[in-house]
Amino acid sequence: MKKIITFFILFFTCFGFLTASAYELNKTDKIYVGGQSIGIKLNSGVIVIGTYGILEEGKVYKPWQDAGLTEGDQIVSLNQKEITDIKSLLKALTASNGKECSMEYVRNGKKFNTTIKPVLTEQAYSLGLYVKDSILGVGTLTYYIKELNLYGSLGHPITQNDFYSGEIYEAKVNQIIKPTRTEAGEKRATIDSKSIGTIDKNTNTGVHGHTNENFDSSSMEALEMKTRDEIHLGDAEIWTCISGKKVEKYKINITGLAKQKTKNIKGITFEVTDDRLLTATGGIIQGMSGSPIVQDNKIIGAVTHVLVSNSKKGYGIYLEFMLEDMGITIKEE
Repeated sequence: MKKIITFFILFFTCFGFLTASAYELNKTDKIYVGGQSIGIKLNSGVIVIGTYGILEEGKVYKPWQDAGLTEGDQIVSLNQKEITDIKSLLKALTASNGKECSMEYVRNGKKFNTTIKPVLTEQAYSLGLYVKDSILGVGTLTYYIKELNLYGSLGHPITQNDFYSGEIYEAKVNQIIKPTRTEAGEKRATIDSKSIGTIDKNTNTGVHGHTNENFDSSSMEALEMKTRDEIHLGDAEIWTCISGKKVEKYKINITGLAKQKTKNIKGITFEVTDDRLLTATGGIIQGMSGSPIVQDNKIIGAVTHVLVSNSKKGYGIYLEFMLEDMGITIKEE
């Protein structure tokens, strides 16, 4: 049976959960298998998404140009004040009183320092930057461990940038866009406004975190697991949602299994063989990332990527790697 090695309890208003620093599962233990679509919102920090010139008294100012900022940069501090969202950026700009500021930003994973001088407009101080502080997308829930209120999803990172917090939401699929020769298809969904969990980690193996009291697992099935050495070529299934909130099972054929000792999101190669899915979606489409892969009625991994040139073919990650990022190991019997 499952054994908590070390843990501590976090209490929230009317709700508590376990956060395990090390947690063991036997392969015969069962975890809940997902497949439902979820909205994923990452508070990703303040990211530059565009620039503009500031026209004041007949002159155009471009503070960002003098500072060397460009699209994709993440602002992390202004005058030694941490910048985590747009509100904190505006507060720091107001405090600057228009004087030249020191700024720290991240580009391609590396930190840089610069100086920048805000421009006073009729409304407020401005840097001539369009910014965003969150990323919203649609993915698929992979697994849920009830004893820990713990979930894993997506199978790959939603962004390479650092983030500070996030939430997941229920989602209802309302449209399927089929793939073309040059572009992957996608499922479009309406995202509910009520959060069903928090995001604790955005890692190379997916988006992970804890569910809250709004999360409903009553329709989910609990299955045993397979370690990567037990998976074989041949018949398997992916569980996913392509209409409304209904999770369905679709046949695939596993064509390749990479022997991996370190985490990699392309360990399982497969091809969709289910005519129902091929007719409805053309194969694997965006939004299916995280869809559980099941073989011999045991969960083995999750869908991560599709071949754009052939949407019938895709890749998956081993379940073990997703669990490891939340401190969970599958115990060898």
